[in-house]
Amino acid sequence: MLACPNCTARLSRVLTAKGVLYVCSQCGGRAAAISVLRKQADPSFMKTLRLAAYDSRPRQGRRCPHCARPMAEVCPLPGQAPLMLDVCTQCHVVWFDPKEFAQVPPPPAAAGLGPQLLSPAAAEAALPSQPAKQGRLPRDDYLGPERLWKYLPAIFGMPVEMEADRLARKPVLTWGLSAVMALLFLYLLSQGVLQPALSEWGFIPGQWARRAGLTLLSSFLLHAGPLHLLSNLYFFVIFGDNVEDHLGRGRFILLLLGSHLAGMALHAGLTPRPEVPCVGASAGIAGVIAYYAVAFPHARIGFLFWFRWFALPAFVAFLLFLALQLLGSWRQVAGFGSVSYLGHLGGLAIGIMVGLIARLRSANVPR
Repeated sequence: MLACPNCTARLSRVLTAKGVLYVCSQCGGRAAAISVLRKQADPSFMKTLRLAAYDSRPRQGRRCPHCARPMAEVCPLPGQAPLMLDVCTQCHVVWFDPKEFAQVPPPPAAAGLGPQLLSPAAAEAALPSQPAKQGRLPRDDYLGPERLWKYLPAIFGMPVEMEADRLARKPVLTWGLSAVMALLFLYLLSQGVLQPALSEWGFIPGQWARRAGLTLLSSFLLHAGPLHLLSNLYFFVIFGDNVEDHLGRGRFILLLLGSHLAGMALHAGLTPRPEVPCVGASAGIAGVIAYYAVAFPHARIGFLFWFRWFALPAFVAFLLFLALQLLGSWRQVAGFGSVSYLGHLGGLAIGIMVGLIARLRSANVPR
């Protein structure tokens, strides 16, 4: 069920003339999706609210009734009214304390009307065939991402975060590891020793103890070519910053390490070519992707297809990604291809497990 972030009472689904709100009958607070507010609020107010939310740090204590993450506290009417709203930049949900909803300025054409609620009884009468759904808030629709640079990777078929959450801390490990991998690749390539380095320091399943076992770790930093490196770095930077921020740096490193080692173990156990070196950070990054999907299942992941944007919840996009890895692993075991989908599967398993543990702990934290 959805719980009030003020008093933890259950939120009720109530129909309005413009959409659905989730109302606390005990304290009078309510939650609304941004898509609902857009239909009954002044456009300039909504623009200010959105920009302010993504430029504010999440505050401690007030948590989203949907995902339990800290919400950003913003003032969408600076200098006009003492209105402070809480916004979840992952779920795109706004929380209104008692009497705050009435302060939302209506659209110019509806000035003076204000947002109006139907009574719970009237809502039930109006929707006899639509029972209230607990646990899911209305989603926002997008014409495209909020950053123009995201169109570039989307043109090449890469997924993008439609709206990135503001981070509580700088993702120094994500940036630092990305820089190390990029600089190492450029150095080896410029010195003409890339292929010897891959053979010497890549992980060979048939030779676990080679280099005192260090190839299990060194293989994470090595990449076979520019496209291999760029694709891994893209996924790592896009999803790693949120995961590092959510987990903390120590647990983030453990997630990467565990996912990489699990991926190498599964690859070594099932690959039909144990003599070929395996390199790349994709097993560890797969763990990061899986954690992101479990921890932020309703974040919007966008795809550009035939000049139109399509957005999916992160967990749905992850299920499609998982299906591709399962298909690729079947082909790899059959002896086809040069990509270690088995390594990806091992990393995904660790990421799912750690993500589920984090969600269970978050659900048990008193609000």
